[in-house]
Amino acid sequence: MIRNINKSLKKRVLHAGAWTLIGYGVSQALRLGSNLIMTRLLVPEMFGVMAIANIILYGLALFSDFGLGQSIIQSRRGEEPIFLNTAWVVQILRGAVLCVVALLIALGLYIADTYHLLPPDSVYAHPSLPAIVLALAFSPLISGFESNKLALARRKIELGVVTQVELVSQFAALCSMLGWAMIDRSIWALVTGALVSVGVRVILSHVMLSGPKNGLAWDRECFREIIGYGKWVFLSSILGFLLASGDRLMLGGLVDAKILGLYSIAYMMVSSIQQVMGKLIDNISFPLLSEVIRNKPEDVRSKYYKLRMPVDIVLLLLTGILFFSGHVIIDLLYDGRYTTAGPMLEILSLALFENRFGVTGQYYMARGVPRVLIPLIGSRIPPLYILLPIAFKYYGFDGALWVIATNAFFSIPVTYYYKKINGILDIKRELMVLPALPAGALIGKGIAMLLG
Repeated sequence: MIRNINKSLKKRVLHAGAWTLIGYGVSQALRLGSNLIMTRLLVPEMFGVMAIANIILYGLALFSDFGLGQSIIQSRRGEEPIFLNTAWVVQILRGAVLCVVALLIALGLYIADTYHLLPPDSVYAHPSLPAIVLALAFSPLISGFESNKLALARRKIELGVVTQVELVSQFAALCSMLGWAMIDRSIWALVTGALVSVGVRVILSHVMLSGPKNGLAWDRECFREIIGYGKWVFLSSILGFLLASGDRLMLGGLVDAKILGLYSIAYMMVSSIQQVMGKLIDNISFPLLSEVIRNKPEDVRSKYYKLRMPVDIVLLLLTGILFFSGHVIIDLLYDGRYTTAGPMLEILSLALFENRFGVTGQYYMARGVPRVLIPLIGSRIPPLYILLPIAFKYYGFDGALWVIATNAFFSIPVTYYYKKINGILDIKRELMVLPALPAGALIGKGIAMLLG
């Protein structure tokens, strides 16, 4: 019986991994293609303003994240209709609250700009920012009605239709952006794409996936379980936002929109890698480890390192490649206005070294102890917020870049400490993947010599 379960689980993992990689390939092709087109139609400062507007909405989302999707995946009641519908009601209410808060932020930005309360040369003082935030405020309201069939499919590690929903919504966003930009080459093309993507995703989540239809329901016990699990997700999400977005939050007040726009291009290249690896980790390791812990907990350490091995090798290779060839990649893909993003990309690539520990975070989520994520994330926040402004003051923008890129290294000792006390640390397996880093460096140097 156990052998059949393991065979079924392995088959679902391989199938899910294939869909995730296919979806990533197509998604990144769409993302890169749209970025290359839009950077030729729009000026760099528009991407800087949009980056800050997106961070505001992203921050609101994480400051109210109770891990609804994770609760559905992790809970033993995650497939019960009453549990799903209670989670859906919480999700709708959350979306409505976020919309109201975002509208108030837009009003606050407008008032602050009117009375010259913002740094005059910063992105926050850009005249179009309040209107952009106002429009994007309706995004969480719309997404609140997204069906949790998506979370249910991830629980079952059935990612085919989930990937299709994501790709169709992304393609719809690209078409809407291009259509708007052909008529009006303004930042509103980017705003339109963001809203269309959310709307299409919500519609498809209801019509493309199988499973029980969502309805309005409320169960106190289900709500208590969601909140009991989600309170730690909530805290880790807040810390995660302060960590992941702290660079742009602070740079938005230190540099102008053009510099932040160039930084956003370099950041996009690195974050695209982080996102695909994060998607693989979230879509595969979390449900897989959850199922192993529920059915055969003695195998969890072995499964953990089987998941880590390919992730480590890929990220270490890419760290070395981008560090030595980032400037060539930018020069090949973008026109002369974006050349400065090349050295930025090379420095930022160092952050990929730490991203390979993402599987560790999913292990704690699967065990139902997300509170462990708090010190792992929290160890990186003080260095970022203390050292970045100091480095910018004495060493300029390049100094700030090095702080952003190397900040991830502060969490590594904490990561190893918690791995040891939780019994999942294997030093031999940790060290055996490190040669991939110099191998990536050699490949990167070869690319730079060949194409430079």
